[in-house]
Amino acid sequence: MRVTECAQQAVRHAQGEAGRLGHDRIGTEHLLLALLRDQECLATAILGERGVEVEALRRRVEQSAGPGKGDRPVTDDVLEAGEHLPMTKPVTLVFGLAAREARELEQDRVGTEHLLLGLAREGDGVAARALEDLGAGLLELREAVVSVYSAGADPEPLPADRGRPAWEPPAGAHLERVLPLVSEHPLPSGDLLVLLSLEIWSDWFDLRYAIVYATPEPEGDLPRPSVLGQCEVSDRAGTKYKNWVSSSPAFGMVRSHQHTFVPAPPPGTEVLELRFNTPSAAAGDGPPLVVSTVVL
Repeated sequence: MRVTECAQQAVRHAQGEAGRLGHDRIGTEHLLLALLRDQECLATAILGERGVEVEALRRRVEQSAGPGKGDRPVTDDVLEAGEHLPMTKPVTLVFGLAAREARELEQDRVGTEHLLLGLAREGDGVAARALEDLGAGLLELREAVVSVYSAGADPEPLPADRGRPAWEPPAGAHLERVLPLVSEHPLPSGDLLVLLSLEIWSDWFDLRYAIVYATPEPEGDLPRPSVLGQCEVSDRAGTKYKNWVSSSPAFGMVRSHQHTFVPAPPPGTEVLELRFNTPSAAAGDGPPLVVSTVVL
């Protein structure tokens, strides 16, 4: 089951809400606060159906959560620069409960309304208690969801289809050599980047690596937050390499990735430098998380 763009955005914003409050991990309260950011999503429409004021709920959640023990709040800018917060077990449970709610309501996608139901269904977290206190328990929210559906509310959109890749391997391509890399690089998130191999073909080369996650796979269909951003490659000759293809599996504590770069390293290239950026960072913005040199 796919996840709507609004729901994915709420998961990303939950990290910023935790950082803003000075907390060192993402709890159910932060996911609820992230849902309240978007006044156009179905979650806020559901709360409106129950007569719950967004600002009143936000104040209740923040008062219940309290300030963090950190020396300073972690802003969205800091998080984008490479600082990532782990998710608590109740949050990963909420993801699974949200997917279950979507199936029980016979929906073809997980939206913010299902995240809201998942928060209420979890029952023990700050979010569930705040919702219950304001008259938005699980049963009441389910009734409101059905009411909003019956009124003809449009489902939240899914992320845009990426379509076909902009580059495809030419006919007659052949593999020239494979370089084992086998190096490990700790990430600020607590996870581990493992460089596996470099496959040099006639017109391109493939970089293969894996991320070994430090926390168990979240339940449900929502993705893990990104712990690593775009990979850039350079050589001493200043060759312009384009990263056309990126692929990875959708689940697992160890996820292997492949990036395809065009063109192949020119004859005489001795060294390639690999730079992995922070999540959501544009090319060349800020210092990279990991830099590794490959001798060809």
